[in-house]
Amino acid sequence: MELFYESDKTFEQLMEEKKNFVFIGEAGSGKSEIILNIAHMLAERTGRKVDLFDLDQTKPLFRSRDMQEAFARDGVDIHFQEQFQDAPTSVGGVRASLYGDGYTLLDIGGGHQAAKFAGSYNDLLAKEDSVPVYIVNSYRPWTRSLEGVDGTMSHILKSIRLDHIYVLGNPNLGYRTTEDEFIQGLDKIDELFNGLTTVNSACVRKGIYEAVKDRTDKHLIPIDLYLTYEWVD
Repeated sequence: MELFYESDKTFEQLMEEKKNFVFIGEAGSGKSEIILNIAHMLAERTGRKVDLFDLDQTKPLFRSRDMQEAFARDGVDIHFQEQFQDAPTSVGGVRASLYGDGYTLLDIGGGHQAAKFAGSYNDLLAKEDSVPVYIVNSYRPWTRSLEGVDGTMSHILKSIRLDHIYVLGNPNLGYRTTEDEFIQGLDKIDELFNGLTTVNSACVRKGIYEAVKDRTDKHLIPIDLYLTYEWVD
């Protein structure tokens, strides 16, 4: 199996076919925002149970766990384990969720410890109903070159003991990303993966979705910004 797979399918199609998702992405990629949106979409569209496990131990700010109470009302259970300083932690219930009939989303970030923890479920994550997803924001320093992207992906996949991944674009410069900046970011992603794979899906802030949807042939997923605030910029 090639490293990049399912490149002929949109992420919306994967949402219809898969039940387990492992999200990988360096700090600033927008990974946590995307995970919250996908979790909410799955719960709203299907009415099935959605478990979101926040395993990301590399970013203390803007974590999916911060929305636990609000999302519980919408049918999304966010699971995490409190940390003491930088001590590694494990979250219970992952295997039961992966085995269950509902959806399981693992937020492992770009850190080795979380990936290693997720690797203990390799026997389930390697099945056809599961997919690892790499979030690419072409405006972040560590994803501006193929070497930077490959370094993170190879490191994480080795830790999880998986050999394939789906790439989802999320080009943005923060809350005030303009329409032109978004489109230019998509072009940068295409340049980055030219000759390797086709990145046919990307996330976009709802505020500019209507203005950019006809400027690209990629499938766009409009998302809300739950964790990003105007004062961040």
